[in-house]
Amino acid sequence: MTEIIIIRHGETEWNKTGRFQGHSDVPLSEEGRAQAEALGRNLVLDHADAIYASDLTRAIETATPLAKRFGLTVMPDPLLRELNFGAWEGRNFQDVNTESPDAMKRFYSDPERVDIPNSEPFPDFQKRVAGRVREIVLEQRGKRIIIVSHGASIRILLADILFMPIRSIWHVSQLNTAVNKIRFEDDGFAVVTLMNDTSHLRTGEAR
Repeated sequence: MTEIIIIRHGETEWNKTGRFQGHSDVPLSEEGRAQAEALGRNLVLDHADAIYASDLTRAIETATPLAKRFGLTVMPDPLLRELNFGAWEGRNFQDVNTESPDAMKRFYSDPERVDIPNSEPFPDFQKRVAGRVREIVLEQRGKRIIIVSHGASIRILLADILFMPIRSIWHVSQLNTAVNKIRFEDDGFAVVTLMNDTSHLRTGEAR
């Protein structure tokens, strides 16, 4: 059995102001850094064998306290990045909605068919993220692996594992530093054992 613990990065200023981040390299906010420290300090885990992260700063900054705690080196991986939002990167959600309400509606209701100029198609995005996670499972068979990634990346992975249509991903919440756990059997069968847990952020609690 291989356990994947996949965690969303901490808060950024763009999260607070409602902007599409995607591949833009946005660092953690002050609150995000505090969340990362709380995650590293409070997550109840006796060991981890390796820690991977998206190569974007906000993911690496979130992974660093956990890596220090377990004496590991963060392995950055561009295949674990967020969706590339193309022309929407850096733009405010409300501004895009005002300019292109039909596209914004389709983004949430039928993302496989949304037309965002220069963006990454959602099916390709799923193949990239889910494919890389399954490669890590094969490379690290029998171990416990931490991965720090992004909100949509985790949702698209969960959709792959749970055989959910891609259009369902926005029905899954992923808060900043949310912890998710997935158990992979040796034959590749996967079971989600924890989803969107942030108890490490509450004083005196951890899971």
